[in-house]
Amino acid sequence: MKSICISHKEDVDGLVSAALIQNALKVKNIFLADYPSLLNILDYVISMCSKNKKFSRVFICDLGLNKKNQEIFVEKLQILIANNIQIIYIDHHYLEDSIRDKLIKSGVKLIHNIEECTSIQIYYLFKNKLSSKFSFYASAAALTDYMESKPMASILVSKYDRTFLMLESCFLSYIISSSQKNIDFLKYVSKSISVFKLPHELKNGFYLVKQFSDKISNALSVIESQIIKLNNIAYLQHDLELASSMIVNFVLGLSGKQVGIAFKLKGNINSYVLSIRGSKDCATHLGKLVNDLTSDLNGSGGGHDKACGAVIPQENLELFLNKFDKLISD
Repeated sequence: MKSICISHKEDVDGLVSAALIQNALKVKNIFLADYPSLLNILDYVISMCSKNKKFSRVFICDLGLNKKNQEIFVEKLQILIANNIQIIYIDHHYLEDSIRDKLIKSGVKLIHNIEECTSIQIYYLFKNKLSSKFSFYASAAALTDYMESKPMASILVSKYDRTFLMLESCFLSYIISSSQKNIDFLKYVSKSISVFKLPHELKNGFYLVKQFSDKISNALSVIESQIIKLNNIAYLQHDLELASSMIVNFVLGLSGKQVGIAFKLKGNINSYVLSIRGSKDCATHLGKLVNDLTSDLNGSGGGHDKACGAVIPQENLELFLNKFDKLISD
């Protein structure tokens, strides 16, 4: 079967997911997406499949949905299914029951477990087609997604020297974070993982990690001095040359609050793009809360229980932050 894989481009779990599918099923047509580009890439894949009847299967990995895009997402998958394309959707983000039911009724093969990262699910799914050494990369994905203690992941993680696993995992995470504007390089990274090249062996890897680490070091004093604290959350608006998904971890750690938020203004859409992280003490499922709250404010969002993202219109940011802070305490 000639297949296509669409996977998340922003983190280790997404690139490893694509790599495992490349290795297990010899898939060559790889698309790396973020959440805003997912629907556009699906349109391109629909066009590809209509022009080339040799394609018969599409994998979608580690790309969660929200109330703003989930109905359109299902409609686009239904177009593919109507053209005899098998859809395999593998993910671990929060998914509404109604959308889960629609996906299954549409004929999508849904592999969904919020307790395990996507790479772990893919590794176990194709275990008989993968060398056991690829459990190292599945473990790296779980570690960088803060899911290494989950039942299936912990079995794999315990097989490796933790220090070496952490070193390679963080090295890879920094390479990916520093290269978000270079899709070709990210594809090279995923392809290299698929042939089990270790992160420290990637070309220009040490340079990229050093460059990215310097940016973080230079940003630390700025981050600490500009954090704003509410009752349960702390937040930071920034224009640093770093992704909010990196900065938010420092906001959370330095603030001592249950939830940290970092965001930038994206002028072309007049909205703020937020990255949100919860501490171990936070009992609220942040992905579900953000999905519900943003839909009432003409935004979008969602994700894991302790890590998620959102897009909020400029005029609704203060309202979102205040409501979010109150809902965390309930």
